[in-house]
Amino acid sequence: MNQPIAAQFSPLLSDEESLLRRSYGQFQTALSIGLIATWFWDISNDKLYGDPNLLRMFDVADTQASRDGLPLSTFTNNIHPDDRDRVLQQIDESIRLGRTYEAEYRVLSANQENKWVLARGQATYNNQHKPLTFSGILIDLTERKKAELRSQLAEDRLRLAIDSAQLGTWDFNPITQTLIWSDRCKELFGLSPSAHVDYGVFLQGLHPDDRERTDQAVQEALRPGSSGRYDIEYRTVGIEDGQLRWIRANGQAIFSKEGIVQGFIGTVIDITDSKRNEAVLHQLVVEQTQNLERQTHHLRTILDASLNSIIAMTAIRDDTRQIVDFMMDTANQAVIRSNFMEPEQIIGRRLLTVFPGNKENGFFDLYVRVVETGRAEQSTQYYRDEFGLEGWFEVSAVKQGEDGLVVTYNNITERKKTELAAQQQALELKTANAELKRSNENLQQFAHIASHDLQEPLRRIQSFSDLLKTQFADNLSDGESDMIYRIQRSAQRMQLLIKDLLTYSKLSTQREPFATVQLTDVLEDVVSDLEMSITEKQATVTVDGLPTVLGSSSRLRQLFQNLIANALKFVPVERKPIIQVSARAATADELPARLQDQSASSFWLIRIIDNGIGFDERYKDRIFTPFQRLHDAGSYTGTGIGLAICQRVAESHGGAIDVSSQPYQGSTFKVFLPMLASL
Repeated sequence: MNQPIAAQFSPLLSDEESLLRRSYGQFQTALSIGLIATWFWDISNDKLYGDPNLLRMFDVADTQASRDGLPLSTFTNNIHPDDRDRVLQQIDESIRLGRTYEAEYRVLSANQENKWVLARGQATYNNQHKPLTFSGILIDLTERKKAELRSQLAEDRLRLAIDSAQLGTWDFNPITQTLIWSDRCKELFGLSPSAHVDYGVFLQGLHPDDRERTDQAVQEALRPGSSGRYDIEYRTVGIEDGQLRWIRANGQAIFSKEGIVQGFIGTVIDITDSKRNEAVLHQLVVEQTQNLERQTHHLRTILDASLNSIIAMTAIRDDTRQIVDFMMDTANQAVIRSNFMEPEQIIGRRLLTVFPGNKENGFFDLYVRVVETGRAEQSTQYYRDEFGLEGWFEVSAVKQGEDGLVVTYNNITERKKTELAAQQQALELKTANAELKRSNENLQQFAHIASHDLQEPLRRIQSFSDLLKTQFADNLSDGESDMIYRIQRSAQRMQLLIKDLLTYSKLSTQREPFATVQLTDVLEDVVSDLEMSITEKQATVTVDGLPTVLGSSSRLRQLFQNLIANALKFVPVERKPIIQVSARAATADELPARLQDQSASSFWLIRIIDNGIGFDERYKDRIFTPFQRLHDAGSYTGTGIGLAICQRVAESHGGAIDVSSQPYQGSTFKVFLPMLASL
């Protein structure tokens, strides 16, 4: 560390040094009994002499310091780092300017607890005003500093507490009638910080309904002989802002030994929010109480109106804490009605006394388990007792409280009979379904065999008729040729009918796995297959963008091919067919009756619009029935199964088909198919 001025000066004269040492020794003896230390610094030799108090304050262990002296740095190095430079500078300035030295600083201690000291000193000079010595005293201020810090800390804490709590403070001198308010106190009375206050202003700021009561409380606190305690809640009406506030005031009057009041101090705090919350809470309590009463009444009404029988019971235990019975505490009207008893015959009586059958059929053991384990249980058992009560009962038990139990039960005897009958019916239905399955399998086998057995005779009829027509054409009369033509035509119709029947049968008995089908591709294939008919009739077929659905590509092709073929077939001779195919999302009100219960699902509506002969809508249900025809079979070919196939395909895909038409104004067939969930 740097030290103050260290110039080389003339050494002290021996007589002068001796005199100074004696004076220093006397001074040390006089002051060593207190918290005062003395020091003497020989500047030219950099020797500092100190008494034991000085060595103790600076934690210097060299006991020879008072006789031989130590360098100044031995002591200044023990000054707190934050104070060291300042102290060294003050020593330099004092010596250089000839001023009295005074400095307050901290000294480092071995026990890590700093000491506060006050140093005062004065330099001596020779005739040339060169500094010779620098001596003085050191006073230990540690305890005083601690007291000051404690006082400051307490004051800071008090100020922080007041600020944090948003307290207002007041000080009233009853003798001089002087009233001092903090800014917060003035704010709570609706006053600005610069406003003048006195006791009259205080009374003026109170709510009229609280003014007299509050003044009496103040006077009682100031009354000689009283406790001087002041604790009150009142309302203020802001003198300048007119705002209503609730205030909580606490104070204490200070009395002299003679009982004369000398002061009155206290605090105020804004409790407006608390009062509002208290009012709201009170209103909530009132409302909750009323609601609870209503709910209790409502619950009782519901319980009494319930068709279920409900009994609340409490377990009865013996000396070993085993449950031996249950006390029936309350029961709803269903219990009383179902047992034809009065309330006093059930409520307040033991379960096994009134319903002894509970012990034998296992219900009592169930109730005991529920109370002991806390787990709710249900059971259905047959009940019979000596009083003539018997039947099937369904019981549910739930624990309530420590030993309470709520039991809900129903007499399900009639339901049990119905269940047994239903089980018998289910068995019969299962048997019938098995028979139906075998019947369908036999029908499918029969249809397959019959189709092949019928096809062969028809092929022979056609072959023989062709042979007659070609080889004996010249020998046949017109009538005979017409008969052969009729035979051939009938055979062709029979073949077509058998083919359509097989197709219709397969739709009922066989199902292909579904996959995603692009309907635009399906319609392209259909139009391609019917290209010759379209060209022959000079028809116009327009297909707009169609969606992708989940289904069977081959069966959907059957559906649309039948619809397009019908649109080409059922058209007046003089009219060129115009067919439009389009798709959009169907609305709920557009769904046919079959899909109304699925209105929450999404469906595509594919419309096939033609300009054909149409029909009267009164008969639209008939056109989807096999073999039903609305038009002359001689005018339009077909078996009457095509639209039935369309309906079966649509339904097998979870959809439906509908139609709207007017005679000679064309028809609109509407096919509804489910949308893919991901689209």
